[in-house]
Amino acid sequence: MREEGSGRVQKDNRGITLIELIIAIAISTIIVGAATFLLSTAQKNYSSASATIDLQSEAQILMEQMGTWIMEGNRVEVNAAGDKLTVYQIPRKVTTKRPTGAEALKTDASKRVFWLSNKLNGKTMLYMKKFDGIADPDHDTTDVTDSDATLDNCIGEYVTGFTVAKSTSDAKVTITLELKQGKQKYSITNEFKLRNALQ
Repeated sequence: MREEGSGRVQKDNRGITLIELIIAIAISTIIVGAATFLLSTAQKNYSSASATIDLQSEAQILMEQMGTWIMEGNRVEVNAAGDKLTVYQIPRKVTTKRPTGAEALKTDASKRVFWLSNKLNGKTMLYMKKFDGIADPDHDTTDVTDSDATLDNCIGEYVTGFTVAKSTSDAKVTITLELKQGKQKYSITNEFKLRNALQ
């Protein structure tokens, strides 16, 4: 800046005032806070969507696998509470004489039992255990116990609800699964029909 009446140039050495510095810090804080909030919200939304997708995938896989086992079976039993399902595979009796050297047909039945339990680490999960060598399915007394709730038998880590209903008139089984992971919940219901139901 040039002073009047002299040939000298005077520099402005004031720099940044305290008020300007406070305003700059305030604006920076608002921008950083808004960016942090947006990133945090995006992270929560991603985690929530990811958990929901995981639950839906697990539910679909479980339903498909259980549906396959049910349709391969020929007799189902549901307990009175509707929270345990037993699917039998009972060989059909064949009266036709088999050719010499042909492999003998299986005569013993097998079954799969599906149930919920919280006996493993206190967390409710869905389990399935297969029993082979059942000679007389009509008088079968084998059943699952608390000791059968193991990781080897666990088929649904996030399943917190398992409800089964059976229609005897048309051999249909309706299954409802409720799953939970963190705060996310998912529920699915499917109906399956036994292909080779025994009367």
